[in-house]
Amino acid sequence: MSSPSRDNEEPSSSTAPADEGPGASSSDAADARPPAKRRFSSTVIEISDTESDDSDVCAVNSYQASADEVKRIRGADYSSSSSSSEYSSDSEESWEDDSILVEDNKADLKVVKAQLNPRANRMDDPQFNPNIKSQELIDRLSLHWNEQKDFKSGEVTLTCEPFRLCLLQDFLANPEMINNIVDDMNTLDWSRKKMDLYEFHQTADLASLTWQRSIRGIYELLKTEVMSWVSQVTGLTLRSVSASCSLYGPGDHLLVHDDLLADRRVAFILYLAPWRPAPPAPPAAQENGAGDHHEENDKAGESWGGWGRHMGGALQQLARDEAGRPTEVVRSVYPRNNMLAFFKVGADSFHQVEEVLSLELPRLSINGWFHGPAPPDAEPEPEPEPPQPPTQHRPHNDIVVLSQWFEATYMSPRSRMQIQAQMERESEVCLRDLLPPAKLEEVMEALRDPGVPWARAGPANQRHYEVLPEDWARAQPPEHPLRALLALFGSAALLRALGDCTDLALATYERLELQRWAPGAYTLLPPRELYAAARLEAALWLGAGGRAAPGGTTYVAPDEAEADALVSVAPAHNALSLVYCDAGAAAFTKYVSRLARRPPRPYYLLTCTYRE
Repeated sequence: MSSPSRDNEEPSSSTAPADEGPGASSSDAADARPPAKRRFSSTVIEISDTESDDSDVCAVNSYQASADEVKRIRGADYSSSSSSSEYSSDSEESWEDDSILVEDNKADLKVVKAQLNPRANRMDDPQFNPNIKSQELIDRLSLHWNEQKDFKSGEVTLTCEPFRLCLLQDFLANPEMINNIVDDMNTLDWSRKKMDLYEFHQTADLASLTWQRSIRGIYELLKTEVMSWVSQVTGLTLRSVSASCSLYGPGDHLLVHDDLLADRRVAFILYLAPWRPAPPAPPAAQENGAGDHHEENDKAGESWGGWGRHMGGALQQLARDEAGRPTEVVRSVYPRNNMLAFFKVGADSFHQVEEVLSLELPRLSINGWFHGPAPPDAEPEPEPEPPQPPTQHRPHNDIVVLSQWFEATYMSPRSRMQIQAQMERESEVCLRDLLPPAKLEEVMEALRDPGVPWARAGPANQRHYEVLPEDWARAQPPEHPLRALLALFGSAALLRALGDCTDLALATYERLELQRWAPGAYTLLPPRELYAAARLEAALWLGAGGRAAPGGTTYVAPDEAEADALVSVAPAHNALSLVYCDAGAAAFTKYVSRLARRPPRPYYLLTCTYRE
């Protein structure tokens, strides 16, 4: 289980697949238009306050990260004098902000508008590029699609590895319509989507957005001409479309998934990239699940003044191992204005949206799925292999001197009684400054030794961090700090001490790991088999820095209707977190943002699960 809310993955819709009902027909244009003022649950876009639909300023294109958003990523103690990362409002109400970006010279503003933000007539409809609709191109592309051969023309690019992905470079014949769509997006309610798998903003399904003319127009185009065209190319029977608008601000991301759910057949993304020139790109940085990979639309994007590689936000395709599990990124496609990307949903379609690194411009898209029945001659999708139950270990009885590892404060009966009382009240406790200074220094020096062969943990649709190999640890002498630390957490002496602190009769342990975390690391919610029984989870954080490190572990009840956080544990250097989990409670460790630390510094986490 990768997420309890897979319906919200990108390409994503926050509602069930849309039926072709009267709510999506053109007759709704006569309905009374709601007022422009609408309550926002949590929004990060500025709203242009104009008297007409033809706004002089495209508010979403004028996006800047709010101070709260930057603090969410970089920490509460972050401050900056840069205007590009600060935003304030005169309003103290929970209404949308009415601020508008105003230039001193109105004539200059109109020149910029004419060059960078052209708009179509408000009565025009989006037009599918006739060059793409030509039957000759459809026949050639369909042949290559079926034979799984790469294809490239002036308008279309098809790549077949690691799975078939088609890019329509000039999707709309009237590309100025995109700015009309972005204007309409400024009138929408945006909700924050935040879970183990993703973090971004999203609107309701386009089928329900009937009074924004441009958005209604693109929805009608998608469910008629575009769906028919995609059906001809892929040979799939497609009957409906579900789609929504997505906004990715700084630090937002969507981790590895395959979109395989219900009757989804083809996933698509229409990019609404800004028209503004992009600044020069800095040296390359690592992606979510970094690896060597091919880059599409990178140099082209920078040359035409669009979205650059340094801004993140790429659609990234992942390779698979022999067992069909996702491994590493092998291809990245960066947003490009007026480009439609689509791919067939299947067991091989593992992909992700790279973290957005731009603090000024958002990554905007309209994304969703074409739905339909399974092809009659299609082989059934292979069932995923059931997760292997973790190996249960009996604690060893080797001599372990706890007083050498724990501060004297935690060795007293009074302290253990206080810890037990806290566990009974809250089901969790954090023991700070656990290791004495000398032992802590010894362990940290061993962790930072460049000779330690850290290995990547996977698969990428469940976890992404580095782990200390068990065989390497066992090959070290018993006095080696890292081997001794692992032996401590697997000892009968420690299980008895934890039993005193929790009033649990702990008998076995499992999943004892020493991990290294860096930007791009994460864990997702595990399969149900791993959280079906009660347990005690322990996590020792090391090297988290002076302030709270990015990441942190969140415990939820995925099977409940409201999967709100039960407990959230923030990482702190030299702190042991103990959390008692009832059956049905699961945990994930939040994705570590690449914007959180510059330069990035790894930190370490020792985890272990104990059972009665």
